[in-house]
Amino acid sequence: MKKRIAITGGIGSGKSMAGKLLREMGYPVFSCDEIYKDVLRSPEYIKKIESYFPTVVTNGEIDRAKLAEIVFHDEGKRRTLNGLAHPLVMETLRKEMDVCDSNLVFAEVPLLFEGNFEGEFDCILVIERELSERVQAVQERDHVDANAVKSRIQTQFDYRSEEGQKRIKNCNAHVIHNDGTVEALSRKLMKFIQSLSLS
Repeated sequence: MKKRIAITGGIGSGKSMAGKLLREMGYPVFSCDEIYKDVLRSPEYIKKIESYFPTVVTNGEIDRAKLAEIVFHDEGKRRTLNGLAHPLVMETLRKEMDVCDSNLVFAEVPLLFEGNFEGEFDCILVIERELSERVQAVQERDHVDANAVKSRIQTQFDYRSEEGQKRIKNCNAHVIHNDGTVEALSRKLMKFIQSLSLS
């Protein structure tokens, strides 16, 4: 029987690295970020964005940086954007996972808890990492300062809060602490997969 497993975690936690390692092990791993890139090119979606955020569409193309800047500073607009984007991304993800010929199918879902998508998956894999390491990783990746990274983290789901811990416990979640080398993360992922085959 096919198992659909979501990989999630805060920015800089190592979700993408976990996805890369799982691909190298031979498992199919879909990415909501990659699906969203395709959604951004959809004429229907561009039309919707233009009606809600007219200043971000130029010559029929969405300026992602401008859109991100707008929603970053406005919770209401961020909810509006998520309400437009999430259903389209999840619909495509469902279809891709359904037709995938594998008993174990993974998907990187960054905003899993923000979007209340826990019920879409048989199991949730939460990647956690120390805050200082997350900040450093995003600084190196995106060439931004520490304060900019911390501001982004504050807008995201707080996995370590009381509510965050409660929601992790209430769904079929397995937490992996990304606190060592890439090889150590790989070993933890293999151990997780072994536990799935035993259950």
